[in-house]
Amino acid sequence: MTTAIPRSLEPRERIAIWLIGSGHLVSHFYHMVLPMMFPFIVSDLGVSVTEIAFSMTLYFVSTAIVQVPIGLLVDKVGARVILIAGMVLMGCAMVIAGLLPNYLVILSAAFIAGIGNAVFHPADFSILSASVRRSHHGKAFASHTFGGSIGYAAAPMVMVPLGTIFGWQTALIFAGFLSIGMAIILVLFGKTLRDENIDTSKLEAPGVTKDHAKKADWRIMLTRPLILFFLFYVASSASGTGMTSFAILALPLVYDVTPEIAGVFVTCFLAAAIVGALPGGWLADWSRFEYLVVVACFLILAACLILLGTGGLSLWLVFATGVLGGLMRGLYNASRDILVRRASPPGSVGTAFGFVTLGYTLGQGGTPLLYGWLMDNGLGNEVFYVSAAFALVATMIVLVPGQGQNSST
Repeated sequence: MTTAIPRSLEPRERIAIWLIGSGHLVSHFYHMVLPMMFPFIVSDLGVSVTEIAFSMTLYFVSTAIVQVPIGLLVDKVGARVILIAGMVLMGCAMVIAGLLPNYLVILSAAFIAGIGNAVFHPADFSILSASVRRSHHGKAFASHTFGGSIGYAAAPMVMVPLGTIFGWQTALIFAGFLSIGMAIILVLFGKTLRDENIDTSKLEAPGVTKDHAKKADWRIMLTRPLILFFLFYVASSASGTGMTSFAILALPLVYDVTPEIAGVFVTCFLAAAIVGALPGGWLADWSRFEYLVVVACFLILAACLILLGTGGLSLWLVFATGVLGGLMRGLYNASRDILVRRASPPGSVGTAFGFVTLGYTLGQGGTPLLYGWLMDNGLGNEVFYVSAAFALVATMIVLVPGQGQNSST
């Protein structure tokens, strides 16, 4: 089924989309900052991969602790101020980690930065839902994914050379000022951004009033669709962590390539996700069967991961398979976000995305120790197989009835 879509975005909508997309770029860049420094920190501080991987667990554990409260706070007081505060907190934490080269300081900084990381999805989607017409939500959400994908892809391209040339401490300080700088930009141009809990006129749903919007609360997290989306986010992020954070370590074991070639592979995978993101937004706006897009993408992604894990591919096929998997990673995101937005009651977008993103955080925070243990035991192939298994679990969750798969609203 298709829907007539107005062709153009208003200038204000474009500015809002690119401001939030740029902030999301910084968020995902931060997901990769410490993993890209792992080889340097392991060598300099004399810690194991499992020990330094614990920093990422702390990062996502702290995000998980505050994720839902921040989602509720976004719906209560507004998303803009919460978004800016989170970015400043992340930046300051990384600057401290760079200035004080100590394992315990890195762990503490990762925990603090994780608190700042919790603001992005609830604040971003609340702002986009209010700042952009619903008929263009697919494009807006795809641009959000596009920015995040650029952040993922840019991290190895920026952080590894910085760490090699100037040292991992300087690289972390640079990352810290990147987030602080983005926060300043949001302060200067923040009037373009609208909060859904403040401006409910953009909901475009008949019969919805401001009083109605204010009644939404934490109980929406107990609804069947959001529980299913929560579980989906757990499995999908657990799968993604294997590729984005540990393929750079696993690929040399499986295919006997250099770390530099492995870094190029990860960059190609993430760059392909960028290429797939924007067409995914068009597809989400055009189609009302978003769940089928998600299922197809995850089945192809799982097949790519299994093939990579066999160790039997030639080098060019390794890269071709990684690129195909990356395209699927980018293509599905807007459809997923549309499904979550559709399941969110008016005025509760922050709470809904805060809750499901908690699942994303748990998946990312719970699996670095697993992947790190596999690497410490020389099980590079299993990194890809475990990642594929999580992708298949995510696919099965999407197929469970009760997520509004056939909704045309």
